[in-house]
Amino acid sequence: MANITGKGAGKRAAELFTAAGGKDGTPPVRSNLIKRLMHGGFSLTITFWIFFVSVPLAAHLVFSRGLYPVLDPHTWYGSTAFLAWPLLALLYGGVTCLGLWRSRAGFRGNPLWSSLAGLAALVGALGFAAYAFMMAASWFMIISA
Repeated sequence: MANITGKGAGKRAAELFTAAGGKDGTPPVRSNLIKRLMHGGFSLTITFWIFFVSVPLAAHLVFSRGLYPVLDPHTWYGSTAFLAWPLLALLYGGVTCLGLWRSRAGFRGNPLWSSLAGLAALVGALGFAAYAFMMAASWFMIISA
């Protein structure tokens, strides 16, 4: 059989293994999305607009407009949802604010944006904490009524 590309099968296989993983053919290390976000692995723009603004807004709208009206806080599953939501918000807020803070290091644009992103990370951490407190307090007010 004629070799069309001019390379032997061994060289082609080595190129495929190198492209798929590393020099020794090991599979590439795929970073966990949460770890990558927490360590500032995304650009400042992506971290801010997607993870810091859009995801929390969409999650709040789903919870407040979709789940909140149908949950009964006097049942165990309703209480669990009402109490788990603020904990998830705190956890996600901590990861996102830390990721936003760390993603400033790789930003190559105007230094003002990097500084403002740091301020947004600090204020955002306070905002996530206030949001979690507000959601937990609403649960306590509902069950005491």
